[in-house]
Amino acid sequence: MESEAPAALPEDALAEVLRRLPPHLLPRSRLVCKAWRDAVDDRLRGNLLPRSVRGIFINFEGEYYTEFFSRPSTGPAVDGELGFLPCTGVKVKDHCDGLLLCRESGYGAPPRPREYVVNPATRRWARLPRRPPPHFPGFDHTAHLAFDPAVSPHYQVFVIPRVPSQLPSNGESDDDDDNNPLLELEWPPASYLVDVFSSVTRRWDTTTFIREGEAAGIVADMQFGRWYYRYLYHAVYWQSALYILCEHGYLTRRTE
Repeated sequence: MESEAPAALPEDALAEVLRRLPPHLLPRSRLVCKAWRDAVDDRLRGNLLPRSVRGIFINFEGEYYTEFFSRPSTGPAVDGELGFLPCTGVKVKDHCDGLLLCRESGYGAPPRPREYVVNPATRRWARLPRRPPPHFPGFDHTAHLAFDPAVSPHYQVFVIPRVPSQLPSNGESDDDDDNNPLLELEWPPASYLVDVFSSVTRRWDTTTFIREGEAAGIVADMQFGRWYYRYLYHAVYWQSALYILCEHGYLTRRTE
């Protein structure tokens, strides 16, 4: 006589059982079956984040690699050097809710360094495809990570154009860039294209940013204003909106 399949636990009971697992085991439990995956995604998404600080990543100016500082802990060790990645070293460029956006760094890094999104707690990682050609030739670009595990297991990476410390000459003069027409452009523009990578589609797509309100100034103001410093491009992803602090103290927001 064949035995009957065991009855499935009610959703509430299953969620309570899974809630008692260590947070670093929840991503694996999602792979057991559809019911477990749905329970984690619908009820326990916030539990995917660690409940204690295991260490901090610090970028020192002039250093190729990001340093990891941690204190002794009885919990699972975090590989702060990210030695499980297929490269010699990386630098953390951004972070969001436990995920790191890293870029290959060091003496042996290729001209177009590879980029990774990494979960240092679970050692899971994904390599990003090469970025598309920039929509603003001659400008710099900063990548920002958007991820909220309480809403979705998927993340996005936004590549935001920014004014470089020195714009290229327009070719009419080798000594003076004042005639460069780019210097007279409004910044931020009324609308501009932004490349966005999605972990759902696994590809780069293009979206349009629309400016609300007046421009902060022109490119020349951004380039030489007292607020300018190429490393001061900080972002916060909060309540499905990405806030980016850029030149001259203006704020860019991208909402879902």
